[in-house]
Amino acid sequence: MRLAPWLAGAALLAALAGAVLRRAPSAEAGAKLAILEDILRSRNDNDPRLDRDFLDLSPEAKGLFREAYLALPRERRNERGTIVYLLGKNLRTASDWDFFRAVAAESPCLSLADCSRASAGSGEAGDEVTLAYPSLVALRQAHRAAQEGAPPSDARGVLEAAKSSRMRAVTRLARGLEPVFGRKSE
Repeated sequence: MRLAPWLAGAALLAALAGAVLRRAPSAEAGAKLAILEDILRSRNDNDPRLDRDFLDLSPEAKGLFREAYLALPRERRNERGTIVYLLGKNLRTASDWDFFRAVAAESPCLSLADCSRASAGSGEAGDEVTLAYPSLVALRQAHRAAQEGAPPSDARGVLEAAKSSRMRAVTRLARGLEPVFGRKSE
């Protein structure tokens, strides 16, 4: 008996079963995702809903936001950073912190046209920050959460991931924040 076709068929069935069994998001989580998608489409970084409508995301909504982040092309730095910003207002669970550590440690995006290749015109001062934007936002939000009383080990995990980043802008910010990381502002 040849196993390869059987295994391929079993894998396909498992994937289909997972898709069928995945339930539709709740009305609340779906509504939050719809608002996020509307804001991202509008490209309006000053939309008041950013500060109003995402203050207490459910675990389900946060999962949908993480999926949306991963589904975006890596070159969509602003949109990805916006999602990280919103999730950073809701850092509570181990999976929230795991996601932030992963974002802080992401591989570098070398160009807005194609993250896998540096463009000929890159190298301007603003490019470095733009290309590292989601990781920088993750680090800033972890710092803010630490100042507001988040578990120090969780916030420090994001700092440690950022310190080992291959993006200079991220490591520079991590080094700058390290002496005051987790200290409450006065």
